[in-house]
Amino acid sequence: MATVSTILPSFESKAADFPKKPLAMIVAYSPGGGTDTAARVIAKYVQPHLGQRLIIQNKPGAGGQIGFTALANAKNDGYKIGFINIPSIFMVKMLRDNVPYEMSDYEAIANIQLDPVVLTVKADSPYQTFEEFINAVKKNPGNVNVGGDGPQSNNQLQVVVAEDKLGADVNFVPFNGSGPAITATLGDQVVASVPSASSATSHIQNGRLRALAVFADKRYKYLPDVPTIKEASGVEVPSIGASMRGVAVPKGMDPDRKKIIEDAFAKVMKDPEFIAHADKMGLPLHYMNARDFDAYLKTAAESVESYISLLK
Repeated sequence: MATVSTILPSFESKAADFPKKPLAMIVAYSPGGGTDTAARVIAKYVQPHLGQRLIIQNKPGAGGQIGFTALANAKNDGYKIGFINIPSIFMVKMLRDNVPYEMSDYEAIANIQLDPVVLTVKADSPYQTFEEFINAVKKNPGNVNVGGDGPQSNNQLQVVVAEDKLGADVNFVPFNGSGPAITATLGDQVVASVPSASSATSHIQNGRLRALAVFADKRYKYLPDVPTIKEASGVEVPSIGASMRGVAVPKGMDPDRKKIIEDAFAKVMKDPEFIAHADKMGLPLHYMNARDFDAYLKTAAESVESYISLLK
């Protein structure tokens, strides 16, 4: 007579042996920028919680569209995840035709960071203050080159909103990420740049760049001497370009595998060694779990829509 164990089917979780090989995380921007820097730090510290290495795959270009599309089209077996950027992932959809992804192509895992935009110049620039810089811009409308991630990125959105509020006109020069924009600033290819604060902090602290203002409601934790844009200009300029960076996976992933990934990122965000490393590097952490991040993704586009026409 057969035993019960031989008659009943096995209900062992599909995730019992997951992950059994390294995972890849798509980053939609170039090496050296704020997104890439954050991704590489968290990849290092999530490994013991995930049980496998997390390998970064940079797929820059088109303001993030190439990388976001690659994640949307990736196999949903759990071995390909992605770092997504808000508001950039919305902006690509709002500003372009025939974009080959929808927000419904992703499932949220966790938000990791909230990173404002900062206005920087080379350390030996003649512009010591934001006031000196903006006066030069107003005297030479459309002729002062300002580099940033783009085209049609959160950095450029921050620039056009600032132009609108300040009555100024710069010549925005797009690069594939904050890293290349900073390199262009240091190489005198542009007069100034608007990188993410996290990617610029080390260059500012070591004296290679000078920060003139941060586009945020309060001073940035890691650059306490840099004034907010309101302090620097006397004008309220929305911090619409601040980048939220989080982790997502292609839709339809096995729930058990997804839960393993969620738990790994939840644990790393409480890992004292990761927190200390992020603090040392000036990486601003802002954790949302999968449920909260998913809810945020469903509503955050509304705040971008009211300004998006400035980029058209």
